[in-house]
Amino acid sequence: MRKNKKRYVIIMIIFVCMILFIINFIKYDFLQEDLLFFQIFNLKTHSPNITDRNKEELKEINEKSSTNVKNVYFRIQYQNKKLKALNLSDTVNNKTLLYEKIAPGTSGRFDIILTSNENLNYKIEFESENEKPSNLQFYTSEEGKKYNVLEELGESLTGTILKKEEKVIPVCWKWEYEISREQNRQDTLEAKKIREYHFLIYVQGY
Repeated sequence: MRKNKKRYVIIMIIFVCMILFIINFIKYDFLQEDLLFFQIFNLKTHSPNITDRNKEELKEINEKSSTNVKNVYFRIQYQNKKLKALNLSDTVNNKTLLYEKIAPGTSGRFDIILTSNENLNYKIEFESENEKPSNLQFYTSEEGKKYNVLEELGESLTGTILKKEEKVIPVCWKWEYEISREQNRQDTLEAKKIREYHFLIYVQGY
């Protein structure tokens, strides 16, 4: 009799524990669903634009961090030639950067920024200091002409600047790849020996 009573008590204790466990689990589940619902409801009712605003902010931050536009400043004077040196790897778009060097598929941009205290004509010239990858091209806009040689691009960069004007001339570049099997082999060979591309920028007022 005592044994049966003891078994009965043990079974009741186990049963009560199971009931309590199930109740707590269900209660927790409902709380989690309620919490999620109120979070969504609060976003939609109290701050309808917060998601879009955050997306725009994140997009702006991402764009700033993924670009590495190098600004090269020149103050132009009459009959005065200014010179500055540049390493193309300092202008690589961070999204395409590979092992801190230029490589097939990388791209970038640098801006030549001109100012003057008088109305002048100007011309821009480039001079390469080492070998350039064969399939690396330069251009001032996506729709514009692409140049295989930086010096050729310089021949088109002439114009006028007004007194106190600030003129920005963007120079974009891209190392094209996967054009053909033969050029892919060439890209592979050049990527092994050309890690950087150095050149000089001359700006003259006249």
